[in-house]
Amino acid sequence: MKMLLYLQRAVPLCGLLLNKLKFPGLWTGLHVEITSAGIISYGKGVKLGEGTRVDVSAGSKLRIEDGVIVGRNAVISLPASVELRIGAATAVQDNCRLQGQVSVGKDCIFAPNVFISSGSHTFDKLPHLSIKDQDRIAAATDHPVRIFDDCWFGVNSVVQPGITIGRGCVIGANSVITQDLPPYSVAAGNPARVLRTRLNFVPKSRIEATRAEDLPYFYDGFRDTLLDAGLQVAGSEFILALDLPNARSVRICICGTGEIRHGHQSKKIPKMPTVVEFSIDSDKSMVPFLVFNVAGTCQINWAELF
Repeated sequence: MKMLLYLQRAVPLCGLLLNKLKFPGLWTGLHVEITSAGIISYGKGVKLGEGTRVDVSAGSKLRIEDGVIVGRNAVISLPASVELRIGAATAVQDNCRLQGQVSVGKDCIFAPNVFISSGSHTFDKLPHLSIKDQDRIAAATDHPVRIFDDCWFGVNSVVQPGITIGRGCVIGANSVITQDLPPYSVAAGNPARVLRTRLNFVPKSRIEATRAEDLPYFYDGFRDTLLDAGLQVAGSEFILALDLPNARSVRICICGTGEIRHGHQSKKIPKMPTVVEFSIDSDKSMVPFLVFNVAGTCQINWAELF
C-alpha cells in the first residue's frame, strides 16, 4: 500500500493508471489518492477531481451514487466501522471535507470549503488532561449526520456532529449549523438560525405521483420521478411525509417485485398497481415521516393516511 501511494505521488500518470485499473469506470484526476481497507462502491458517471483524497478504514463503507461530482482537493475520510453515502447527482466542490458517518441525499450542492464531520474531540470529561489524552482515554461518541435531498451549502459552511438537515434547505456562506433544520429552511449565521422558508412544507393526508406540488412529500429514497406515468421509483428505503391527526393506517398504491416493510409489518409487492395497507408503526415519533424498506423493486402511484 505504501509503495502504491509513493508511485501515485511521485509519478502522477502512474497514479492515474493505477486508479483506472483498481476502480474501473470511476473518473479520477491527477494526484487522486484512494486508500481502502473497507468497501467502496460507486455508480455511473462519478468523478473525483485533481488532488482529492479518499480514505476508507477497515469495516467502513463508502457509497457514491450515479452522477456525483467531487471537485479538486476534497477529502472523504471514514474512520473504522462507519458508513458514508453521497446521493445521486450531488456536487461536492473544491476543498470540501466529509468525515465519518455522514449521509448526503441526492441533488445536493456543496460550495467550496464545506466541512461536515460526525466526530469531535473530548475536552471536558477529564479536563486536567490534555485533549489528546482525553481522546485516547475517553473518546467522544460518533454522532451521525444526515442531509436530505436538494440542499445547498454556501462556501465555508460547517455542520456539527449529530445534525439532521431536512430536504430542500439552503445554508448561507460561513454558517455553522448547530441545530437540526426543518425541511426547506433558509438558514445563516454562527450559530445558524432559520431566516425564512422557501416552501410552505405542510404534509397532508394524501399525495399523488402525478402532482408536481406533492413531490416534496415523497420525501426521501426515490431514484426517479415519472410524473407523466404517475410513478415514483423507490430505492431500498424510502420516506413519505404524511399527516392526519389520529390516523391509524396508511394505504399505498404500488407495483413491482419483492417485499415492502413498515416497522414489523411486511407485504408482497404486486406486479400490477394494487393498494396495500399498513398500520402505522407503534413508534409514532417519526410522524409525519413514515419509513419503508424494499427488498426488490417498488413503484408508487399514491399514498394516504386514514
